[in-house]
Amino acid sequence: MWKSLKNKNTLLLFGFSLAIFLCYKLAISKTLILRKEYQRLSQEEQLFRNVPQQLALLSKKESHLDSLLQQLNLNNTSLENDLLRMVNHEVAKNDLKVIDFNPPHVSEINGTLTKTYNFTLRGPFTSLIRLIHTLEQQYSFGQITHLDFTKQKNYRSRKDYLEVTVFIQRLE
Repeated sequence: MWKSLKNKNTLLLFGFSLAIFLCYKLAISKTLILRKEYQRLSQEEQLFRNVPQQLALLSKKESHLDSLLQQLNLNNTSLENDLLRMVNHEVAKNDLKVIDFNPPHVSEINGTLTKTYNFTLRGPFTSLIRLIHTLEQQYSFGQITHLDFTKQKNYRSRKDYLEVTVFIQRLE
């Protein structure tokens, strides 16, 4: 009797585990796959619902960036021309002289193009600092990487003057 009861229990346990395995293979696994696909499609639908809002947000961002470019006084002309125009404007305003304005030095390191603009100005220290401050704060021509102040004497007129060579580096 114990053997038949033991056989019945093992047969019942084996049948129950076989039924659970078949239920999983035939119904539950497909349901879980369909549920994952439903969640993925729901996320895509949510993304497509947000497209008009994102488009409006991007157009606002574009207009904001355009207004920032206008505030920074940058046109679609070349950067070198804009820099020269700005320097000439500030030189006239601050009683300075442009001694030298060289073409940009271009170098490429690891696929990054670096342009270094350099120019030399002559005038009083405060006016030179004012121009450099304006260049840093109001315009975005690049980063000022080096300033070389040089005090020189004109022996003919027996006067000292100050020159600064400004190096502006821009990564492209």
